[in-house]
Amino acid sequence: MLLDNFRGAELKDPVMDYLLYSRLGPRVVRMRPLGAEDPSHRETRHEKHEAAHVVIVGGGLAGVSAAIEAVKAKATVTLIEKEKDLGGNSAKATSGINACGTRVQKSCGVSDDARWLERDTFVSAQGGTSDLGCVSMLASKSAEAIHWLIDELGIPLTELSQLGGHAKKRTHRCPPKADGTPVPVGYTIMQHARAAAQAIPGVEVKTSCTMKKLVENSLADGSKEVVGVEYLDGEGALHTLMCDAVILTTGGFGFDHSTGSLMQQYRPDLVGVPTTNGSFATGDGMRFGAEVGASLIDMDKVQLHPTALIDPKDPSAHTKYLGPEALRGSGGILLDQKGQRFVNELDLRSVVSNKILEHCDPLELPDGSKGRPWSWCVMNEESQEPFKGFF
Repeated sequence: MLLDNFRGAELKDPVMDYLLYSRLGPRVVRMRPLGAEDPSHRETRHEKHEAAHVVIVGGGLAGVSAAIEAVKAKATVTLIEKEKDLGGNSAKATSGINACGTRVQKSCGVSDDARWLERDTFVSAQGGTSDLGCVSMLASKSAEAIHWLIDELGIPLTELSQLGGHAKKRTHRCPPKADGTPVPVGYTIMQHARAAAQAIPGVEVKTSCTMKKLVENSLADGSKEVVGVEYLDGEGALHTLMCDAVILTTGGFGFDHSTGSLMQQYRPDLVGVPTTNGSFATGDGMRFGAEVGASLIDMDKVQLHPTALIDPKDPSAHTKYLGPEALRGSGGILLDQKGQRFVNELDLRSVVSNKILEHCDPLELPDGSKGRPWSWCVMNEESQEPFKGFF
């Protein structure tokens, strides 16, 4: 487009509107954000929906976002979460959310668009089967997602940083408090999301409820459709909840390394590797979906995060605190046991993880056995500043 040069962050004040001189005289034309749905189109789309009952299983950010949007489309929603509170792994996220072409980037003078995020996504998916349509959708809609969190939920995602695998400064996070104390972005987002879900009349939240199976109905042509869920409540009572649609937002399976687990089935080489996932990440939605005929794809694509924090009191613990990407993005460097730097800390997670495995010694455990290879993460005072209050 001829006007693309006027949208970017190169201008001190990017053009939002412009004057079109026509036969009818000068007219103001609005510059629509790329990838954003026109508000009038959204209203028309919502009006065409019929009233429905939707059950959403999983109370992380995906589940709560789906609930909020479903209510706008005339649905009543029952949100089921097996933990006592909403949040899931979304609440544990600490580094931020990546997006391109946002208002925040423009105000900070960062020139970025979907082409660059698509490229970085394809490059980071080494050995994967990235779907072009999905990657394009992710990139083109990323700014709208950030703006939704800011405008809809009131989350101040106004800080930017450039983390591993990204060619641009596009990781959005919350600014620190007035006293400099950092704000955990995932926890903050879920605080706002939880409050929004509980305040909407059309959303019923059921916590401490565990789905046991999807309920099916046979149709005249011999096919089947999902018409509800069975779940156990906090007191162990079994319930059947019928509905018009079920949305599964139950997350991954990184915690469960037990016999018969999805990890053992698809990535047996990672069984026994410590995890930063919560104990709820057992792949419930994937397993129950597969039972009713859902296709599972890319199940072997389990990401090994380079850094987690070792507790000296329990160095062999299966669950560890995440050493977030932001530690390295803020200037932390990784050293082996000889005090030598061995990797570009802002490289892809897969690259950094493999370099640790190649260059670092196994951890000596109290019982004399050897644990996983480990490294030092060294930070000067400046790089520590954003994390005061965390560690």
